[in-house]
Amino acid sequence: MRIFAVVCVLGLLSPLFSHFLVGSENALAWLVDLASHWQWIFLLGLLISVGVTVWSSRRWAVLLLAVPLPWLTASAHAPASGKTGGLLKVASVNVNLSNRDIEPLAAWLSKEQVDIVAVLEVSTGYSSKLQALAEYPFKRIVPDRGPFGIALISRHPLLHSKVIYDADGIAHIEAQVRWQDHVISFVAIHPMPPLSPHYHAVRDSKLRALVDAMVASRAPAILAGDFNATPWSSAFSGLAEQGLHRVTGLAPSWPAKMQGMLGIPIDHVLVTPHWAVAASLIGPDLGSDHLPVLVGLSLID
Repeated sequence: MRIFAVVCVLGLLSPLFSHFLVGSENALAWLVDLASHWQWIFLLGLLISVGVTVWSSRRWAVLLLAVPLPWLTASAHAPASGKTGGLLKVASVNVNLSNRDIEPLAAWLSKEQVDIVAVLEVSTGYSSKLQALAEYPFKRIVPDRGPFGIALISRHPLLHSKVIYDADGIAHIEAQVRWQDHVISFVAIHPMPPLSPHYHAVRDSKLRALVDAMVASRAPAILAGDFNATPWSSAFSGLAEQGLHRVTGLAPSWPAKMQGMLGIPIDHVLVTPHWAVAASLIGPDLGSDHLPVLVGLSLID
């Protein structure tokens, strides 16, 4: 049990090791980054193992100093807003490729009055149902037979939108949305999971390239989707320094079983410094293996 406690502490430190290895396309950087995702499991394991071990030797209680690490090593959060009205509500929803029932999603979006939604794993059949959502007259939908179909649906006009494919044929959507008297940039993404050292590096570089472009535009911008990365991952290294902050929380969004109790947060919304966050929550089970994320944003005067 003592060895297990030490392993859990090392797991809680893995985000620091992962950030140190940023830019490395090798097996070590990949494996350390995979470990960094499971901070809540390491924390639970530490509490249990130390709870058992201190009965024989209280000095092991010193390992509890590692308890705050999941909050300290996560990517930086956007500033809070005290506003309750006039918010832009943004959601990211991975609906699951095999899901055919859009009614739970439609009912939830209507109840929450979500303004803009990034929808991931959009199949051909699901895309026609998205197209029929009257509450969202502005849409860009790119269905796929595999898990990388993607859509952007909005209550507000899309002034311009384009679909960009990476070297692996995976699409993301970039759009300009008119909201109130503002034009905001919105990017919906779903990169390849880090199934190998190569795809780990591809995911990280793709996110950084998107962030660079969004920050360079100097316009209020939002990046949303299934990142296949947690806030402790190397994928988030340096994003705050580049100018993008996380507005979603640390509650797990995948897998959806038991409301994500033993899962990890891989569905996110990031914003440029123009925004503050007034609300952030995990949504209900909509019939997918992911739980949706929803945020309320206000522009900083």
